[in-house]
Amino acid sequence: MAYGNQVKTDALSTVYDDEVYPLGSTFVQSADEVVAANSSHEGDRVWVFVKANAELTLNEVVARVAGTSAWTGTEAGASSTYSEVLGVADHTIASGKYGWIIRRGCCEVEADGSSTQGVDQMTVASGQVSDMTSGLEARVIGNALDTDAGAGTLITMWLQLA
Repeated sequence: MAYGNQVKTDALSTVYDDEVYPLGSTFVQSADEVVAANSSHEGDRVWVFVKANAELTLNEVVARVAGTSAWTGTEAGASSTYSEVLGVADHTIASGKYGWIIRRGCCEVEADGSSTQGVDQMTVASGQVSDMTSGLEARVIGNALDTDAGAGTLITMWLQLA
């Protein structure tokens, strides 16, 4: 796939020591590739290239680090808003390394035990999501496609970041 003036041939799970692509670069994974990777997922998926300020772990929500590059991320916290969230990690990216995270589309994310199918999801502590509660609409990042089975379990979510 043509990628600006470069061609992206590496796996999206590749972790880099250097800024191989400009931070904030996006890559669209076609729906057929998404379904081939996980048959319970659907639709195109948009990925964004980021730098890990602290280790980003599989299935955690990633938020921007204040005072750094706009695309340097860490585990989202309980007060992370929509505009601060960069995406969801689909693999571990060590601190100081670079890699791709999901910015938009179907993905797996860790829930805090309060995620219900069809309900908008917001960020909570430890890079997890939970059902949106009144007054916290600014933290909504997507919609749950299933219900969690308890704290720390995974849900499928439609991540909807611009």
